[in-house]
Amino acid sequence: MALSYIDKAIIFLLPLIVLYFFKDKTVYVSIEYIYSVTIVLIPLLDLGLSGYFFFAYRNSEDCDNTIKTFVEVFQRLYILLSVIGVGFIAFNYLGIEFEKFIIFIVSRLLFVLCTTFLASYYRLTNKPQNVVYITIFFNALSLLFILAYFLIDSEFSLWLIFIGQILFAIFYLFKSVRDVFFAKKDDFHNSTIKKLIVKAFLYSWPIIIQAFIMMYISNYGKLNALTKMTIDDGVLLSLTQRFSMVIFLTHSALWAYLIKDVYVEGNLLVISKNILYKYLSFLSVALFMVAVVTGVYVFYNFSGSMLTRSIFISCLIIGQTFFSCIFAYLELHYGRENKNIINLYLAIFSAIIFVSLLTFLKTDFLIRIVIAMFVSTFAALLLSIFVLHKRKYKIV
Repeated sequence: MALSYIDKAIIFLLPLIVLYFFKDKTVYVSIEYIYSVTIVLIPLLDLGLSGYFFFAYRNSEDCDNTIKTFVEVFQRLYILLSVIGVGFIAFNYLGIEFEKFIIFIVSRLLFVLCTTFLASYYRLTNKPQNVVYITIFFNALSLLFILAYFLIDSEFSLWLIFIGQILFAIFYLFKSVRDVFFAKKDDFHNSTIKKLIVKAFLYSWPIIIQAFIMMYISNYGKLNALTKMTIDDGVLLSLTQRFSMVIFLTHSALWAYLIKDVYVEGNLLVISKNILYKYLSFLSVALFMVAVVTGVYVFYNFSGSMLTRSIFISCLIIGQTFFSCIFAYLELHYGRENKNIINLYLAIFSAIIFVSLLTFLKTDFLIRIVIAMFVSTFAALLLSIFVLHKRKYKIV
């Protein structure tokens, strides 16, 4: 757990260090934009493999072979996505420029996609610390480049913060090519790949759409910060969501260690009291820490009516993050039942509320966004709790 928190701390601090050292608000908002594009697109790219991995493992008669098959299929998918990503980069620079941050978006997509899959792989092989070593090393590499450029007083470049992720994406591409095309292995037929991908997609397609919707809602503001907000509003939104990442990263760290225990629970309609209380206690501590840090930032940087407005915005952002994590935790139990369609219905319900509030509220753009984010997420959480109750789930 300690290693995981070190890893999350580096991830959390990298953009903040850039803002603190180089004092460029536009660069900071650009980094958050790149991160947000990645988060929104990731659910669409792995074709449901990560979501199906634990379910397939739980129901497999040969767990070791299941793990091996998933790794081989993922490596082939990673090669395909890498080729497509390079194609987009080439078209952007040799054809029509459609995204000036395309290299950073592609490299981060590949990095997050791979480390997310490896987190599941190492958790199922009882070596969860291995993926943490990987992310710590490559993110720390970016941190060292940033510190070096600051110390020699050189102009900041976005390459610095993404250099570790670019190098890892290239490294894992070469590893995948070697394993797929040159390593000696047992026969692995195309039919095996197709069957697994079809099963993963049929199992996960509601999760894929649901995750895309929820991530789009949570990151809608940062996706539009460079074009529809003042730079100060963009920084306020991005910084508060960055602080709130402490809650999300706590959720992610707990998820990595608890997800196997949740999935192997024998009774499908039971929510483990010990796991739930452990999860909520750690998440509540993170909520308190974020509230304190954000409060200090807001009181130090704003006054008068802007202070009141900033407090209101910050509270809604923090609350939305907290409730979205609880919502995501409860979703695990639908996945255990293979009832992921419920997740999709909940996401559609949340999206309808979000779009309605965004459309009909008559206030400034940032306040509309945070109200729509909070209300849609909280309403979906309440509906999820109601659904679990109606399905006769019990906390034991």
